[in-house]
Amino acid sequence: MENERIFIAGGTGFVGDAFRAALGDRPLRLLVRDIAKSAPLQTPNVELVEGDLTEPLSIEGALDGCDVVINLVAIIKEHGKSTFDNVIRQGTVNLLMEAQKTKPRRLVEMSALGAQHNPNFPYLDAKWHAEQDVKDFGIPFTIFRPSVIFGPGDEFINKLADLVRKAPAIPVVGSGESKFQPVYVKDVADAFVAAIHDPASEGKTYELGGPDVLTYEQMIDVIAHRLGATKPKVHVPVGLMKFVVMATSPLPAALQPPVTSEQLKMLSLDNCTDHSTTAELIGRQPASLRDNIDYIVKNR
Repeated sequence: MENERIFIAGGTGFVGDAFRAALGDRPLRLLVRDIAKSAPLQTPNVELVEGDLTEPLSIEGALDGCDVVINLVAIIKEHGKSTFDNVIRQGTVNLLMEAQKTKPRRLVEMSALGAQHNPNFPYLDAKWHAEQDVKDFGIPFTIFRPSVIFGPGDEFINKLADLVRKAPAIPVVGSGESKFQPVYVKDVADAFVAAIHDPASEGKTYELGGPDVLTYEQMIDVIAHRLGATKPKVHVPVGLMKFVVMATSPLPAALQPPVTSEQLKMLSLDNCTDHSTTAELIGRQPASLRDNIDYIVKNR
């Protein structure tokens, strides 16, 4: 298995970086939108192929010779044609159709904790439909459902930390009681690698969480403590924050709130599990948010 070629869609971002590190010197093929821009990623064991999961013709032949296929592609904010349905669900279908031609040994799908058939939550609904497609195509699969993923380069904890640093008072959206089970990005990557090599993981859906269940407000408290921030907190109604998100949408990302309109909707749901398999898969206690956010200090 060490010599198997692994195809990764979405392997150049925050989570993708951790996956490449966890896979070490294994032969990899990364799907990228622009080979010229991604050229620094090319090494003796990393091959680049240009394409876009939302354009099926662009990925024809991309999986040829690959034994394992990993799909990490997703968005948390819709823009133009890049809708949740188009990118997450249809993008997965396009990848599956290509995989049917090459018959990989395993296809690993990154879903999300809380994925459900519910049009009121388009992101989670698209993730649920993608899961069903993975199960229906007849390709040996493993599905992962992680809670919020944290680590150097993440776009959630880092944004919250930036808000804690800059705001005169720390805003807490809504009641702050929504529950999360933040899981470290390296633990997620190691769980994927473990599953790839374990025949028993075929056909399984794994929920991944960290060792602690924290409310949204508790996560902010952890961040504020690590930054040494002693500012007061103020609860902001979800409706008001929705207006702020809409009003700031034309502005640069740095000036926008740390949550999207879709994330605001999902704050009405808990994002934790009683059945986390992280420790079982990686063979150790998962890393906690409290002990592993030094990166928010380094990012000042």
